[in-house]
Amino acid sequence: MVEMTDLLSRPILRVTSAAAPSERPGVLVAALGSAGVALSGLLLCVAVSAAGWFAADTGSFGQAAGVGALAWLLSNGSGLAGSGLSVNAVPLGFLLAGAYALYRAGRWAASTSRVRSLADVGVATLAMSGAYGAVGAVTAVVANVDGVHAPVLRASAACLAVAGACGGVGLLRGSGEWSPLWARLPEEARAAFVGGAGGFLVMAAVGAVILTGSLVVHVSTALRLAEGMHGGLVGGVILSLVGAATVPNAVLCAGAFVAGPGFAVGTGTHVSPSGVHVGLLPDFPVLAALPTSADARWLPGLIALPVIAGAVAGVLANRRYPVYGVDHAALRGALAGLAGGVAFGLMTLLATGSVGPGRMQDVGPDVLATTLVCAVAFALGGVIAPVAHRWLGGALRFRRRRSPDEEITQPLELTRDVD
Repeated sequence: MVEMTDLLSRPILRVTSAAAPSERPGVLVAALGSAGVALSGLLLCVAVSAAGWFAADTGSFGQAAGVGALAWLLSNGSGLAGSGLSVNAVPLGFLLAGAYALYRAGRWAASTSRVRSLADVGVATLAMSGAYGAVGAVTAVVANVDGVHAPVLRASAACLAVAGACGGVGLLRGSGEWSPLWARLPEEARAAFVGGAGGFLVMAAVGAVILTGSLVVHVSTALRLAEGMHGGLVGGVILSLVGAATVPNAVLCAGAFVAGPGFAVGTGTHVSPSGVHVGLLPDFPVLAALPTSADARWLPGLIALPVIAGAVAGVLANRRYPVYGVDHAALRGALAGLAGGVAFGLMTLLATGSVGPGRMQDVGPDVLATTLVCAVAFALGGVIAPVAHRWLGGALRFRRRRSPDEEITQPLELTRDVD
């Protein structure tokens, strides 16, 4: 019986413990993961371009493949030049998708290989950058459609930067080195980062709401522009993908509009709460969201929204990392608001640039003015909100402390009157 019990207690399948660290070299795994992300994105863009070529039945397959390769390079920030064309604006939707894929690849590489220290993370990050940059450089050398090409140096540098930043964060998270590194930062820096990130997201959400609301109001114009392109089923799908890729750009432009400085949709144009001045524009559905002079009655009320975003930043920073004293709370809120405002203003740089020949070489927000306005408005909100929160909290606590005393004092006074 004892022998039977001992036999049943033994594991039928010997499974390696999940806690046992892998001995696969982190450099190799990180490089393979990065190259896989690059090739997957490149093949996806080529496949979409080939589908458009097959539906339109114009040009050649080589040209379609070249267009897809150039689109992938453009989505990584390489820019395009040649044949009188200059495009350096980045479709942020594609960039965000690739960045997330690189982040996941870095996290997977760190969790399935020998990446156990900051030094290992650094070497693996260099491997990811090198592999992704190599694919970008080779693609830039090969891809050329009717004289339009991506500058090799810029394409290589852009791919290196994207893979290094996003893959490096993934490697830090996957290796478990993120938390110790975060804990080493000064508390003020952590509070400013957390609060600033919250304020940034609020401002981005405000831009998204404004963009969505404007598209809903002008939905008939957007549908008319889409129908006027006569793209068919495949063309409609491709147009939808391109439109989705430009939505983050439009959200940042809407945020700059809310802040006040606004943005341009061509040389000599200006779109802001103070006025809308545009000329002839391409028939692109997203452009239907542009406000008109009829919307001017409610536009000035938007200037309070950046202050509210800064208020959220200040409250988040003080709730996550509380301090004693109203002056310290105000300072922490101001730093968090300032960080969020500067971050949003600088992020609008990604939505600026050239999107075509002629007057379309000047598109996007006024980065310097947006950064200054957001920094001031966010900092102001970051100061006001924590102070108001402390004052209201103190007033409520004072009232709660007085209530029991009043209940005890009243019967004592009644008793004295009876005697």
